[in-house]
Amino acid sequence: MYSDSDMMEPLEKAKFIIRNNVDSGYLEAYNTFMRESKKNSAESNYYLGLMYARGQGVPKNYETALIWFEKGFEGGHPGCAYYLGIINLKGLSVEQNSKKAKEYFLMAAGRGDVRAEYELGLLHFKDVDIPRDLEVSASWMKLAAEHGHIEAQFILGQYYKSGAGVDRDIPLAVRWLMTAALNGHLGAQILLGNMYRNGDGVPQNLDEAERWYDMADANRN
Repeated sequence: MYSDSDMMEPLEKAKFIIRNNVDSGYLEAYNTFMRESKKNSAESNYYLGLMYARGQGVPKNYETALIWFEKGFEGGHPGCAYYLGIINLKGLSVEQNSKKAKEYFLMAAGRGDVRAEYELGLLHFKDVDIPRDLEVSASWMKLAAEHGHIEAQFILGQYYKSGAGVDRDIPLAVRWLMTAALNGHLGAQILLGNMYRNGDGVPQNLDEAERWYDMADANRN
């Protein structure tokens, strides 16, 4: 019996193996990426970085991951810029540097990486090395939310609910919280339940509250 991956080209199959954590295929994927890397494949360099960052088929090693991400970054891969940002943000094999992380996230976001948009929103909220700026944070969260980032949708809903970095707007808050909740965000489901139970910014509606609590319970299970 053949799997879907058996019908793929080698590089696509290798990517499938890594994305789906197919343990038995890690060696094959590694060999494919190494072969394609010699042809200056930025995408292969990115996936080699992932393998070392995650310990997929190789010992987890952030120093080696950094090397591959830097090679992929030089080739223009947006995912490499994002992970270089994470490495610098968390101080993985390098000295922790939020400002350098921000530079990489800006480059990744400029290439359309929604994860980088979200991280920029967090960086401007946390007030660690980079001064808190709720308006800038909200603008990045809004961009990430519009691009489908579920956690950003949840946070943006709370921003509109409280008026943090944006004009307070309960209908917009509910809209974004519902978007996150329907995308499976447990916190958004519970918060909506609380809002409808208590009449917090919305008409009190115990049936609606129960509907969101039931969704949260199903999500937990």
